[in-house]
Amino acid sequence: MQTATKPQIVKLHALLHNLGLKDQKADIIYNLTEGRTESSRELTIDEARRLITSLAGYDPNERLKSIIFSLAYQAGIIYGDTPEDKKMNTAKLNMFLKERGAVKLELNQMHYNELIKTHRQFEAIVKSVNAANENKQAGTAVRNLLNEFNIPVK
Repeated sequence: MQTATKPQIVKLHALLHNLGLKDQKADIIYNLTEGRTESSRELTIDEARRLITSLAGYDPNERLKSIIFSLAYQAGIIYGDTPEDKKMNTAKLNMFLKERGAVKLELNQMHYNELIKTHRQFEAIVKSVNAANENKQAGTAVRNLLNEFNIPVK
């Protein structure tokens, strides 16, 4: 049985802190492990993963980060789904955010209000990309229709 990694424990403690649950950590872990332990250091990798996933679903900061990442995919800023792609995408997204982002910070350095600004920015980017794609498709359809009727296009 492999115990939780140091990054998992750090992430777990950050989530508990952000959610105001640090005082209840021992009880949460005790319940998760069915009484086996109260210590985060004694969690298995899978137990830590499950708890992080569960807590992240309640953390508004983590939720916004996940949404921003998804919007970056939709906008075509990042792509791919392998573990290597994810690492590259994180670096690529952070570079984009520092250069062109609404608050000029990496994603993990942002506070809630900054994440909201970035979320709005990415929603606008996706809306713009979608509109551009629709215009391009409409132009192609018009050209095809005109060609079909042998109407010259200048």
